[in-house]
Amino acid sequence: MPLHYPHLFGGRISDWIRFLARFLRLAGPYWTSAEKWRIWLLTFLLIVLTAGQVALAIAFNSWYENFFDALEKRVLARFLLLIGLLLLIIAGTAGVTTIHLLIKRRIQISWRDWLTRRVVNEWMTSGRHYQVAQIPGDHDNPDGRIAEDIRITAEYAIDLAHSLFYCLLLLISFTQILWRLSGPPELRYGGLDLYIPGHMVWVALIYSAAGSAIALMLGWPLIRAANTRQSAEANFRFGLVRTRENSLAIALLSGEADERRGLRELFRGAIAAWDRQSYALARLMFFSSSWSILSQVFPILVAAPRYIVGAITLGVLMQTAQAFQQAVAALSWPIDNLSKAAEWRASVERVERLHDAVNDLTSRHPADAPLTITVEPDGRPSLAFIDCAINDPDGRPVIASFRTEIRAGERVLITGDLGAAVKLFKAVAGLWPWGRGRITLPSNGDIFFLPQRPYVPLGTLGEAVCYPTDPKTCNVETIHHALQRAGLEDLIPRLGKREPWEQSLSLDDLQRLAFARLLLHHPRWIFLQEATSSLDAVGKAAMMALLRENFPDATVITIDPDPALAAFHRRHLTLVRTNHVVHFAEKAVDRDALAPSV
Repeated sequence: MPLHYPHLFGGRISDWIRFLARFLRLAGPYWTSAEKWRIWLLTFLLIVLTAGQVALAIAFNSWYENFFDALEKRVLARFLLLIGLLLLIIAGTAGVTTIHLLIKRRIQISWRDWLTRRVVNEWMTSGRHYQVAQIPGDHDNPDGRIAEDIRITAEYAIDLAHSLFYCLLLLISFTQILWRLSGPPELRYGGLDLYIPGHMVWVALIYSAAGSAIALMLGWPLIRAANTRQSAEANFRFGLVRTRENSLAIALLSGEADERRGLRELFRGAIAAWDRQSYALARLMFFSSSWSILSQVFPILVAAPRYIVGAITLGVLMQTAQAFQQAVAALSWPIDNLSKAAEWRASVERVERLHDAVNDLTSRHPADAPLTITVEPDGRPSLAFIDCAINDPDGRPVIASFRTEIRAGERVLITGDLGAAVKLFKAVAGLWPWGRGRITLPSNGDIFFLPQRPYVPLGTLGEAVCYPTDPKTCNVETIHHALQRAGLEDLIPRLGKREPWEQSLSLDDLQRLAFARLLLHHPRWIFLQEATSSLDAVGKAAMMALLRENFPDATVITIDPDPALAAFHRRHLTLVRTNHVVHFAEKAVDRDALAPSV
């Protein structure tokens, strides 16, 4: 039968061993990274300073004995000397604690930086950030896992490890002191003299165990209440963010009253969780406040009989009390860190699930090669789909197996099932590996995708136009020319301004801005996904003319249901859904209907 250790934060000890092994695989390589010598130096200094903290605590305990002995004997000279020693102990403690704090925080932020870069690099590579959102599993909200859970993972790991090490040193040191100070109490029972060596150590163990057991019983409801509150607060924040992101649609529909009701309902959940946590905290506080007062006088009460009969001095009595408190504090580490350890483990597991999900995307593909789409260049100036089939992540077929080739310079319009066509575009971009077959990429130019709603990064308008290249490499005059050609000359005076451009600009302007980007990057292969859907007929014709005039040799592949665009393309592929699967078909193009200059 598995052993359970509730004092080790609940659960089986084997579960914690497996968890710590997973944690070390995730975050342990930090200690062998390129900066390992600096990291280990800081760690060594942290260990030395921790030992220094314990040494100062022992010195203060010894000072306690001498100070109260001096008071008892009324020796003024010794009293004044001890005041000077106290000042030295205080100065040493303040200095060691301050330097210790700075080094500990440096290790924490360094570890967080390393782990953040590792997870972000894994997540924000080759479209994995998009792919991982498409597969099932407990790895949602990667932003929160990276920003908050990695912070807790690194900070709490150092806090818990340091406090455990400190408490172990404290326990070893003050157990020896307490054992020495306990003396030889003799109990007479039935004519027998019983000797209990180190009795104060055993009293401390029993006292700490009793307090820990009570705190544990009161602490578990607090942990559950804290988890409930975190979930409720997260739901409320999500509701606020969702409302902010859809503020325009809400305003246009005058839906503020309904949103207020929804937000109020979410906040009521947060209030209920707060109250539940308050009641659990009150019960624990009732115990801990009374227990803390008792802890200050309990060792004195236990050792006082020996002082009263003259077996020990006042100094030894006070030193015993102080050593008892230090030993009990060290023994209370599991309970004192119950909530923090539970929160740390939850955050580590959330980061692990994101890390595993992202890495599974790459590790599973080679093993499942027949069930994945291979995207690779083959040296030819064409885009070829060879026995290619598109599936959903769960394996359901989307597009049946097909073969086709698009040669350099062709203009191809794709209509029909637009959802399936978009997944085809994603497969070309390497973002949709679910399916089978091969896609061979052209060797004679970059591929540039224009989605229906272009992405606009935070920053100035000039940076948004240059995206994704470095704005420093963009010539100002070239940007002006691109905006003028795209019909956005009125935005030129605002190039240096910072605004939430994705919200400030209309979809019409955003789509024109995408064509301005196109002029700056000048690719040889252009993919348009309803990139002119918001424009009127004149605007669409202007953007198609822009493509025709500035990219006469480029390959243009367009997904759009607008029949008017057929005039600007020489091939017409249609995706027809039959029996829940989409099939490719090529429609004949009316050559007389083509745009004259195409």
